Amino acid sequence: MQEVVAHTGNRPVNERLVSDPGFTPALQIQDCLGEFERISLGELDATRALLLTRMERKHLMSVSQCGALLRRIRGSYRVLEVQDTRVSRYETLYFDNASFVTYIQHHNGKGNRYKLRFRHYESSGDTYLEVKKKSNRGSTEKTRIRTGWPVSGFLPEHLDFLKSAFPYDCREFRPVLLTEYDRFTLVSKTSPERITFDTGVSFWDGRRTISYPDLVICEVKFEKGTRNSPALSELHDMGIRKQGFSKYCIGASLLYDRLKHNRFKPTLLSLSRFAPAGGVSC
Repeated sequence: MQEVVAHTGNRPVNERLVSDPGFTPALQIQDCLGEFERISLGELDATRALLLTRMERKHLMSVSQCGALLRRIRGSYRVLEVQDTRVSRYETLYFDNASFVTYIQHHNGKGNRYKLRFRHYESSGDTYLEVKKKSNRGSTEKTRIRTGWPVSGFLPEHLDFLKSAFPYDCREFRPVLLTEYDRFTLVSKTSPERITFDTGVSFWDGRRTISYPDLVICEVKFEKGTRNSPALSELHDMGIRKQGFSKYCIGASLLYDRLKHNRFKPTLLSLSRFAPAGGVSC
């Protein structure tokens, strides 16, 4: 198993995940974001829209479709702004064991499945060790602790946290996939609902990079029982249907040939329309 060990922030620019570091798709929709009212991180923390336990619906779209959606919903949401920045870089390092147990469980549709990852937020400089659990009732639960980017395995503080949050022996887990993307977040003005938009998504396994510069992953996160979401209504009217999409599972299925991926074939096929001319960049 190829072990991913580098933090992209510490690598030369020409080794960053996006094949053209100067190309940031989110720049194409900055004008749209400028028309939204702002919400600060402190204000978000004080609302119910933080949603560490939530329902989720994902939708794949192009940059131009994203711009059209933003124009339709700008009166109903505020945009998250952190240190005068509305679009932030995210780096996520996923861990799995030699048999890729968390990948296989997701592929097989198992309930109560887990993801183990470190996530770095460039805008704030924060890094978290996170355990994400998808319950057999469809809800998503996330637990995390603030920490530093991993250098050589799990620290004692990580082991203490994972004993209660993660059902497997984390000492058997190694970094296998690094994802990098730009994200902006909208927060509903009236209900516990938050929407993230991820652009410039890239996957790296320590050897190869695969990038999708025109892909936008829209994820609507809401409290169970929430009604009357303007975003979900507009997505329906635009014909952009919900679609399962795990960055970890899709990235791993693209970069690790030995992994079965029958369950993800429809998603992998739909990704082809977002790939650059000539296919994905590797």
